[in-house]
Amino acid sequence: MHETPSRRLWRRVALVAAVVMTASVVTTAPFAAAVGARPDSARLVAAAPRAVPPVTTATPSGAGTVSVDLEGDRWKFQLGDDPAYADPGFDDSGWTPSSVPNDGAAFANYDGFGWYRSKFDLPAGAQGANLVASLGFIDDVDEAYLNGKRIGGSGVMPPNPSSQWFEKRLYPVPADAPVFGGENVLAVRVYDMNGGGGWYAGPVGIFSKDAVRQTVYGITGDLANAKQTRRALSVLARQKKALAAGNANAYVATLDASYFHDGRAKERRAREIRSWLAESGTLTLTDSEVEVVVGGDGTLVVDTNRTITGTRNGQPFDFEPKTQEFLRVSAKTSKETGDHSRFFRDHVDSALEGARREFVTYLPPSYFTEPNRRYPVVYLLHGINGGSREWEPRKMDAVLDDLTARGLAESIVIMPDGESLWYLDQPGGVPWRSMFLTEMVPLVDREYRTLAQRDFRALSGVSMGGFGAFSIGLSNPEMFSSLASHIGSLGYTPSGPTPITQAGAMTTEQLSRFDFYFDACEDDDYGFDNGVRQLDAILTQKGVEHTSEVYPTGRHNDECWLPHVDRSFGLHSEHFRAAGLREDYVAPKLTVSADRPVIWLANRRLRPVSITVKATDESGAVKVKLVDVRVTGAKQSDVVRRTDRKFLVRAVPGASYTFVYRATDAAGNATSRRTTVAVRR
Repeated sequence: MHETPSRRLWRRVALVAAVVMTASVVTTAPFAAAVGARPDSARLVAAAPRAVPPVTTATPSGAGTVSVDLEGDRWKFQLGDDPAYADPGFDDSGWTPSSVPNDGAAFANYDGFGWYRSKFDLPAGAQGANLVASLGFIDDVDEAYLNGKRIGGSGVMPPNPSSQWFEKRLYPVPADAPVFGGENVLAVRVYDMNGGGGWYAGPVGIFSKDAVRQTVYGITGDLANAKQTRRALSVLARQKKALAAGNANAYVATLDASYFHDGRAKERRAREIRSWLAESGTLTLTDSEVEVVVGGDGTLVVDTNRTITGTRNGQPFDFEPKTQEFLRVSAKTSKETGDHSRFFRDHVDSALEGARREFVTYLPPSYFTEPNRRYPVVYLLHGINGGSREWEPRKMDAVLDDLTARGLAESIVIMPDGESLWYLDQPGGVPWRSMFLTEMVPLVDREYRTLAQRDFRALSGVSMGGFGAFSIGLSNPEMFSSLASHIGSLGYTPSGPTPITQAGAMTTEQLSRFDFYFDACEDDDYGFDNGVRQLDAILTQKGVEHTSEVYPTGRHNDECWLPHVDRSFGLHSEHFRAAGLREDYVAPKLTVSADRPVIWLANRRLRPVSITVKATDESGAVKVKLVDVRVTGAKQSDVVRRTDRKFLVRAVPGASYTFVYRATDAAGNATSRRTTVAVRR
């Protein structure tokens, strides 16, 4: 079940962590099915900002905008399950009034089904608009019905349920489902597997495409004019034509040199397209419901539902499944530039699994501004019943940006989708760990600017992910060197040795190759605090340095681990720096000028010249050196060096003397500048 913290406690924790990262309490479900980090509904509701002010009725504009806000106390709720609840004519007058989003109180001591129903009007003028039902985030599984017609669902219902509590609900509304100019009924069937449950974040409403763009994604801007729209659509048309002809070069020619979109620089996108064409011969690119808006920087933002299809092994295959994309096109070059996002979904096409394995990527603040810089990598593993996308509603990018602002080393963070597989190779099933070690990690090192050595690779995890971090790390000391676990399962695994067993069998020398942080709380629901004490005793007895904590307040929940995220990432930061991490990639600023840039009296006599050199660097330590004096139209002997800043030059008619200096900082970054003294005839 789910223990909801007070709002006062939430505010205190938010001040410590500055972001929303949560785990729920599970008190009655079997351990193997329940343990994990799950969202605390009250917290996510408190922290989820609204992208636009709410409206209470649909008010289509001349452009066809529809925005029906369904948040607030306009809902009714009932525990239990009955297909009749989807019927718009069902009498729900006896149901409990409810507000959406909510703190999950209805599921506080209950695992199972519950239904929400709400009535609202759609004006006749909304007919013909492409409508989407946005249901925000629901824990764990849902199905939505508009006027009795199923319009979408997320997760898998019993008897073999699968949670998607972390997935954003956006369901296209079929044209025959709404009642325009009259009353509509939206019914949502929810199944809570274990732990926290309920409808924990918005936005919730019925929106047209442009309203979804603003309300859900926060993308604003005026609609493009006819000329701008033609320019943007011409790029889409050229891409479609190139793929239909099997011409990868023609497709790549539509990409700007600076292109970067969802982890794909231009070179990677080119390889990807060529690989797909090699499999399929030709590809079908489909863009639908296309709208073009002008971004704040003048970039054309193309809002499109895009699909790229072809064949794989002779069968139809979606190389890019239908997704709402926001493509950026330069208004100057008519080429796609990409979104340059630092927080996005990526994947590895796994030959071992025979499927795609998703991961979410976070790139540090300087990734695009310092293109020569390379970074350490932290692999962050989620808990059971979770997935890679759970870090999105938790705004993990804000967490990591905050830690960087507080002085921790910048790192790339990779958040793999581990399902509930315990980060193991499943006997006769999914070879997750082999995929991770031999396919995902190499892809990350190949496609991102990583420091691909063990000293600059770390593992962190929460709950089941804590097991994964220690189990993978201790088993692969040649790949990883810094390990952290929050409320981790250090003494339990469904198969194979536990981290406690592994550590007990290793020597002091073997264990000392790692840095360790691990924690739990005194009242952990699964006794994981005992695992922390056991591992602490083993490492202490072996004389291995480590940091472990059993905090006096908290259970298997976010109050326990959320305030201490800086401890785990702080460990990795200190470890990377101790290993010699280079963080300064910014060259010094250098200015060079001559007090006499022109000598007017060309009488062949020696004339004094003074050079002023100013060098600054963020590190404060910078060395400046004269590296060259270049003479044109005279002899090298016609310049006399008295010091590195003072010279005598002969006033030879038409001659020039160029003085070159280089400033170098403590990290080895260098800047060169020159100044020239010319002799006029």
